[in-house]
Amino acid sequence: MSTLFEKIEASAAERLVLPPNRMPSQELARYKTFLKVETHRVKMLHRDGASGREVCQARAMIMDLLLTHIVNGVLANSPELAQKPLDFSKASEQAKLRGRTPVPTFALVATGGYGRAELNPHSDIDIMFLHESELALHPKSNPALTALVDGLLYTLWDLGFKVGHSVRTVEDCVRVASKDIQSKTSLIEARRIMGDEKLFDRFNRTLLAKCVMGQESEYIAARVQDQAARRAKFGNSPLMQEPNIKNGCGGLRDYQNLIWMTYFKYRTHSLNELEQKEMISETERKQLEAAYDYLLRARTELHYHTDRAADALNKAAQAPVAHELGYKDRSPSKRVEAFMRDYYTHARNIDLITRTVEQRLALLPKTGFIPSFGAIFRSQAERMRRHVVDGFKCVDGEIHYLSRNVFRDHPRRMMRVFLHAQQRGLKLHPDLAQLMRNELPHVNNEFLRDPHVRETFLELLDQRGNVAPILRAMH
Repeated sequence: MSTLFEKIEASAAERLVLPPNRMPSQELARYKTFLKVETHRVKMLHRDGASGREVCQARAMIMDLLLTHIVNGVLANSPELAQKPLDFSKASEQAKLRGRTPVPTFALVATGGYGRAELNPHSDIDIMFLHESELALHPKSNPALTALVDGLLYTLWDLGFKVGHSVRTVEDCVRVASKDIQSKTSLIEARRIMGDEKLFDRFNRTLLAKCVMGQESEYIAARVQDQAARRAKFGNSPLMQEPNIKNGCGGLRDYQNLIWMTYFKYRTHSLNELEQKEMISETERKQLEAAYDYLLRARTELHYHTDRAADALNKAAQAPVAHELGYKDRSPSKRVEAFMRDYYTHARNIDLITRTVEQRLALLPKTGFIPSFGAIFRSQAERMRRHVVDGFKCVDGEIHYLSRNVFRDHPRRMMRVFLHAQQRGLKLHPDLAQLMRNELPHVNNEFLRDPHVRETFLELLDQRGNVAPILRAMH
């Protein structure tokens, strides 16, 4: 990975440094050559089997270097600007003597997916000029800031990029983040590309103090609502025939939602931190990381195939995408079958594990099975709060395992646990659900042919009015 980054940096140093007195807008051919060479390098890296994250991070690094060189070119060669970013209060007279306008303290910041350094080939580029200007109330009247912003944006537009941009002070960021959950999330993921570190640090501290602390419950509730609306729109199942890689159930956004919500509640930034705090298991972390990387890789190939920003993995794209991802069976239908099987496995892991972790960490409002009438009349509330049965304990509406060997000792419990939950109106504890997924090898041919298992399943189906919730849990 370091070797790849070193090659990209060396290429930028060779190709992107401008001759004296040349503006970036006059050197478009230079930038296009750099982009052509490095885009081809990244594409070959992807086709050679590099991970999804590695490819996306390489793409983000290319953009970082391009933006940095363009901004430096504007600063160095624009006749209107001082040659480097200067503090207004200390350098104004000196700059006026040179006939050039001083540039206010600023930082160029990546936001959104670019802020995460996760750029697929045709992902949007979202940037923000964070500045500290005397003219903050009227930034357009600041000719230095205007020249700097225009010098970068016009060059990027001429190069064919779709750029989302903003020009804000720290106070502007707080106002925007306070009004809109999407903007708040995008700013929380912000990453400094170049410019003043102290200003960017102040931005982070202020955003945490004024837009995160004390607003955890409100943010998580809004995220849950957004998640429900998205799943309703794109299908509430990870097994759609034409899944949406980004927004579909079990897609990239489900993983990101988990990271965002746990950051707000626990101030963690990654799965590694969640594992270190013992909030998720090592198995869960590895499965989520593998699934997220696979989906990033699939999305990268979909962008290459369609030559645009695309997220819907439709039937027409599945065969060529599968082929380029290494599924080489001579039969296109078998290639697609193998590819989609792997895709569904990873999407289902994201869906199942994120839902389990959200429930375990109390990120979601508590819900449960609708208890059957028999369970209602059987359960004196106090007696049912704590009860041990068949290697499981029933506590506060949830069923837990007593021992991690509960299924290894008696595989039939893999079916019986659902009957216990159904009859008592209980919900599977997230740790129990994860243990069951880890112990699925016990569901073998011997298990499937076991008369006791079959009878237990039929008894589940016989609980009229209370079958659907338990079948969903089993699925």
